[in-house]
Amino acid sequence: MEKKYSFDFLFLKRFIQLHKIFYAGQNWPNLIVFLLSLAVSGLYAYIGNKAGLIAGDFYKVLLDRDKDSFKSVCLKSTAIILGIAIIKSLKRFIARRLLVRWRRAVCTHIQEIYLQRLHFYKLSVFNEEIDNPDQRITADVNSIVTIYGGLVADDLFILPILTGFYAFKAYQGAGWLGPTGMFGLFLFSFLNKIWMTPVASRTAQLDKKEGNFRFKHLNIVENSESLAFQGTVETELQKTRKSLDTVCSAQENLFNWTLPLDISTNIYSYLSAICSYLVVSVPIFSGYYDDLDNGDLGQMISNTSFYCMNLGWQLTQFVAMSSLVANMAGSTHRVAELLETLTEYCDTPSIVTDHSEDDDDSKHLLSMKGVDILTPKSDVPLIKGLNMTIESGSNLLIMGPSGAGKTSIFRVICSLWPRISGTLEQISQEDVFHFPQRQYLSEGTLREQIKQTVKPEEDLKETERILSLMKTTQLTGMITRCGGLDKDPGWNWSQILSPGEAQRLVWTRLLYQKPRLAFLDEATSAISESHQEILYKACTEYGITVVSIGHRESIRPFHKNILTLESNGGWTLLRL
Repeated sequence: MEKKYSFDFLFLKRFIQLHKIFYAGQNWPNLIVFLLSLAVSGLYAYIGNKAGLIAGDFYKVLLDRDKDSFKSVCLKSTAIILGIAIIKSLKRFIARRLLVRWRRAVCTHIQEIYLQRLHFYKLSVFNEEIDNPDQRITADVNSIVTIYGGLVADDLFILPILTGFYAFKAYQGAGWLGPTGMFGLFLFSFLNKIWMTPVASRTAQLDKKEGNFRFKHLNIVENSESLAFQGTVETELQKTRKSLDTVCSAQENLFNWTLPLDISTNIYSYLSAICSYLVVSVPIFSGYYDDLDNGDLGQMISNTSFYCMNLGWQLTQFVAMSSLVANMAGSTHRVAELLETLTEYCDTPSIVTDHSEDDDDSKHLLSMKGVDILTPKSDVPLIKGLNMTIESGSNLLIMGPSGAGKTSIFRVICSLWPRISGTLEQISQEDVFHFPQRQYLSEGTLREQIKQTVKPEEDLKETERILSLMKTTQLTGMITRCGGLDKDPGWNWSQILSPGEAQRLVWTRLLYQKPRLAFLDEATSAISESHQEILYKACTEYGITVVSIGHRESIRPFHKNILTLESNGGWTLLRL
């Protein structure tokens, strides 16, 4: 069922919460830039008022045929035009820089929570409410700050002041009828509120479907080779067409609801221009200005119409902004939902206890007592009452039929899945290495892949050690392919490397880090048995105790104990 997003109090509350992120902590300079933007907007409004009176000055000197004054008016107007052109460009420039700062602040804040304590995993596995978190962090945040930055550039925060100023000037020039007529027309614009809520809701729905469409194509890119081998391209083509149709239908639906909002906005915009002259005509036809000569009358008409038109323009700005705010509301709700969910995750305690060297069980690397292994949202245990202890140098092999819960044990140990019963203690996570079935290889240099740090420092002894490890893992040829350890080849490593190369690269990472305990999930499935023996012996030489999941009988000799799982939740633990 689609969520309903509205332009309501909840939107305002969530939008205000985003401002705390904009300016909190180390983002305080953003507030200085924001205040500078307001100051420049005020200066622009002041010079803009002077520029609007230029026409009246020209009317007066031309109707009075005053050559001397004409020259001074030309010089004055030229200076004003140059000034307003520069100030307007500067105003836009500061607003654009401000929106970039806002985006950096919000995205940094979300990313730090998102990648903290495996929250990204919880979102993808346990949460069904937050769709496409990647899109919310990227596209939705960008949509918010872009629209908001545009509103700031269009003088959102000084509009009330300008409206009051031009209302006063309109009253001076045309009496009570001036501002009253323009404000009366402004009441017409409140019809826009009828259309803003459905536009906000449909904008959020479109954002969601855009994310699904992008994910579909991302999935094809990441699994291009598998798709090519399977020969199911026609099926995927039909699915991408269906996803595209869904996006386009949502887009058309949004535009259908945007149409009446645009019509209402445009009607008000054009009516306000006509009404300014209607307001000026009343005192003129009633004889209020009969005592003025042609020059003064022309100047008065020009100036008063300018004030009335600008009053109408300021009110038009409020109306025009309504459609933009409606679009921003949908994205704001989506980003705020993500932030609220991640904040809840931050309050969830860890389910694994790290024991210190002073504990009685400190000789144990891992201890599990009476632990039931359950899949998320299931009450039936995959494994019942698991008891096992891993001591240094005592490698453990886990075997069993597919679906028995072998990898699930690792998920509980790594805190990916909650532990419902029993106790679980292990050494510090800093001394533990996890080798998943599907390796994650980020962008960067070959040295970064091995060290798992951004721009690691070059060291001669370290380089020699890495080269030695790559001989052990039989990856020396990759150094030439990459152009060296420290040259970024610009690869998508997961696509470029074969499964065997990817596994050997992670083995290099494992041997480099030399953890006390390593969990290996099918870590040699794409590696030859002869090389497999070399790698396991290297772990023994480096003092790495391993817990392996595997189907090959050939890995038995490298383990001292075996945990055999049964499909009914039972298990047996024996020495080899």
